[in-house]
Amino acid sequence: MNIAHNKPNELTREDICQLLAGDMVTPIFVSNSNESETFIDQVDTAKGSPLIIIDLGLLNRPQISRVLELCKEKNLPTLAIISPDDLMSLDTDMINTDFIVAPFLDEELIVRSMFSVKKATITPEEEELINRGDLTINPSNYEVLIKNSRVNLRFKEYELLLLLASNPGRVYDRATLLNQIWGYDYFGGTRTVDVHIRRLRSKIENNSESPYIETIWNVGYRFRSSN
Repeated sequence: MNIAHNKPNELTREDICQLLAGDMVTPIFVSNSNESETFIDQVDTAKGSPLIIIDLGLLNRPQISRVLELCKEKNLPTLAIISPDDLMSLDTDMINTDFIVAPFLDEELIVRSMFSVKKATITPEEEELINRGDLTINPSNYEVLIKNSRVNLRFKEYELLLLLASNPGRVYDRATLLNQIWGYDYFGGTRTVDVHIRRLRSKIENNSESPYIETIWNVGYRFRSSN
């Protein structure tokens, strides 16, 4: 599996293994049909903390679902590699795992890998729910509820909501939201933020007089304060 990054040469599997070896992480790659069936056998023989690295572009949906279900059952850390073209179609029903968008920097791979490994050691009870009125966000499984009914969000909608709801009352300008959610390398304009906020509102807002997400004109957005 070759993964593009910021250097002239592509990262090979051996490169990734070397990058993560210093942190005692053993990557287990899943990028074809055979590996989707046999990857679980490598977990017990891993010399360090196992990390399942899934290439979404090389697997079909049933294979992805099976791999993720097995990882969930065994509480295995996972990191999915996704292309920018597929990012917009990613939703929380399809994948409840950490992911990284190719191309990426070596440092980003290391940080995201370590985050995934660490997160797998946290029990659901240790990661607190975010409750804002009738809205509940469960960061451990990416679940969003309104009055105990599940809301289906696309991944960027979820990330926007999580950021805003985690910091009620704080105003975020559009450029900051664009950088934090889409990354500094994203070439789209701030209009992207407005479009996603509008879609997010259509799914979570049920009281136009007291919305969760407030518009700060000529600046950006904030999640309403509880005060």
